[in-house]
Amino acid sequence: ELRSKILSLHLLLSILQNAGPVFRNNEMFITAIKQYLCVALSKNGVSSVPEVFELSLAIFLALLQNFKVHLKKQIEVFFKEIFMNILETSSSSFEHKWMVIQALTRICGDA
Repeated sequence: ELRSKILSLHLLLSILQNAGPVFRNNEMFITAIKQYLCVALSKNGVSSVPEVFELSLAIFLALLQNFKVHLKKQIEVFFKEIFMNILETSSSSFEHKWMVIQALTRICGDA
């Protein structure tokens, strides 16, 4: 099950990174992202499996880069519920905190 989850996350990442204007502005695709992908990301965003967590972060960054205009509420939730929670929780691993800091650095660098 873990292998298929990782493969699925890789495929989603590839689709989102290479999304052209047709995907980026398609209401059905954007609705599907909001209803399904953002929910799945919030679950995988707290995964203890480093590769799943890292891929989830990469997918979030791809969404931020290509779909931020359509996903403002979802982005806010991800920052509050995932990023801040990981950074503030003492039980979060150093590796997870480091990946979040790297993602935040990348986001700030792109701003």
